[in-house]
Amino acid sequence: MERDLSVFPHDDNGNVLWAAHQHGIKIGDEHVLKYVLIFPQVNDALTFSLFLLRQGYWVQFNELENKPGYAAEVSLKMGLEVTHAHITDAEAWLAEHAGSLSGKNDGWEIQEKIREVVGFGYADLSNR
Repeated sequence: MERDLSVFPHDDNGNVLWAAHQHGIKIGDEHVLKYVLIFPQVNDALTFSLFLLRQGYWVQFNELENKPGYAAEVSLKMGLEVTHAHITDAEAWLAEHAGSLSGKNDGWEIQEKIREVVGFGYADLSNR
């Protein structure tokens, strides 16, 4: 399989997407992505957590002991099309809003495929 650089550029996000694609993730499908941001001050991380909650995101806050210079991390989940552009745009949006609080991106991961709501249940889209 040859790497298409227009889909999988040679940067951190492109490399992760290329590895995900090689493990069966279909590029362009919607998945839940988890982003993690780290902050030097606990109160700034809490402020950012509240900002994200007001935006409607699932948020998790943790104090850190094992990252010198950083006191807390904020994780959030969002549904996105798994493409370089969408992932990079989300990272930039998060960095822009966290930056005023001295926060920075610390990584992301692709989680479960988003299932389509059908009536009162869900339909599994993984076979499409």
